[in-house]
Amino acid sequence: MNETDRTDAEETVVVERDREVTDELAVDIYRREGVEDAPVVVLVYGGAWESGARGQFSRWALDAAEAGFLAVEIEYRPSGEATFPAQIRDVRTCLSWVRANADRFGGDADRVAAVGHSAGAHLSLLAAVAPIGSFGDEDDPEPTVHAAVGISGPYDLRADSDEDGVVRRFLGGSEDEIPERYAAASPVTHASADAPPAFLLHGEADETVPVESSEGMAAKLSEAGATTELRTDAGADHVYLHSSYWYPEIRESVFSWLGRTL
Repeated sequence: MNETDRTDAEETVVVERDREVTDELAVDIYRREGVEDAPVVVLVYGGAWESGARGQFSRWALDAAEAGFLAVEIEYRPSGEATFPAQIRDVRTCLSWVRANADRFGGDADRVAAVGHSAGAHLSLLAAVAPIGSFGDEDDPEPTVHAAVGISGPYDLRADSDEDGVVRRFLGGSEDEIPERYAAASPVTHASADAPPAFLLHGEADETVPVESSEGMAAKLSEAGATTELRTDAGADHVYLHSSYWYPEIRESVFSWLGRTL
């Protein structure tokens, strides 16, 4: 069911929840009243591909809308329900819906950025860099992304020690069993000059996904000739983008980059 309400803090920001994309997928839309042709920020939550939900990025979405973006929180099936490539196909389905409907909510379909954290960063970058048809989606509308932001993301699943089995559950087996799937699911293998501009952020004290993940992805994109920016933060952990201490600075850094790029 669709629900429309206003935030308590800002009467000008309207939130439209549970907009149906498919029978299985829905999105939440955050927009400032009266905005037109706004750049679109599509927010993709983390949670090791097996947890997380819309609402995780609500603080970011509200602030993005107040800053003049059209913000859309999307969702995807968890790995306990379906293994890869279900998640990237869901993300691309939502991206296609966002582009097709952006003008209805005051957004510009030709200025769309995917912004994700952790597993959501992985899916955001994969959606941005992998060619259409890589995951059996040849017949889908092209979900063009014009920029991508990844925060604390794992970008080479082949390099993951996977001590807790998260990647095996996500991909449906070990690397020895399905090496081609590990390669296809790793954004680093799709780096090319055709990739849209990317901004990667990572905490140097991240004990969940090491900072070398973003450093390696940035290097691959730069070597391929894509426009890339990397920010690493000393003392920051895996979820620093949501902390009261780091949030204002990281938000400003991301919004400023998006404003320059889109």
